[in-house]
Amino acid sequence: GGAPEAGRGRAASEPAAMAAAGGFVRELERRGGPALRLEQRAAGGVGCVVWDAALVLAKFLETGACPLARRAVLELGAGTGAVGIMAATLGANVTVTDLEELQELLLVNIENNKHLVTGSVRAKVLKWGEDVTEFQPPPDYILMADCIYYEESLEPLLKTLKDLTGPDTCVLCCYEQRTMGKNPEIERRYFELLQADFELEKIPLDKHDEEYRSSDIHIVNIHRKQAVGSL
Repeated sequence: GGAPEAGRGRAASEPAAMAAAGGFVRELERRGGPALRLEQRAAGGVGCVVWDAALVLAKFLETGACPLARRAVLELGAGTGAVGIMAATLGANVTVTDLEELQELLLVNIENNKHLVTGSVRAKVLKWGEDVTEFQPPPDYILMADCIYYEESLEPLLKTLKDLTGPDTCVLCCYEQRTMGKNPEIERRYFELLQADFELEKIPLDKHDEEYRSSDIHIVNIHRKQAVGSL
């Protein structure tokens, strides 16, 4: 089920365009002006397309539920940068992060949309599980869209989240619930591990953007558990 709008983002829906051009531009409408223009790539794996969860999270940011102006925002596993760049158009100071091989695509998309940015946006390499000193102090927000799909990346991702979050950091994790293969088990394991250190609160579907929502795409608000007393 879900909105037809969200469905347009499915990577498989435009293979001809991808094959013809080696990539294509995806437009993401904005409430407050011209659409974001996001380049995608035909080759290069999962980071190179705008996934539905990224659309849903980007459009959720536009609802104003989380005040972003002048806030420090870090996106993990940014891919095309859709979510982080949207945050930057809403006044946030954003660092979009992903692996080395995705930096060029991130830079292209930052350049394509820089005239819409009212905060700031930069791209940096961040490999989950590695040192995050250069990303300190903790940001106000951490954004993640569809970052839970590799079993081997769960532990490094959780380490990075723990290392990056302060007591006031709000993590917004958006993911598409997948029923195939190992996906349900990986999701269950991820949230089980997460709950050791974090409080989780699901954002109700009626709080998502009216058009960009789908019953199988969830947004979870995640905060560090507050330490009780001191050791």
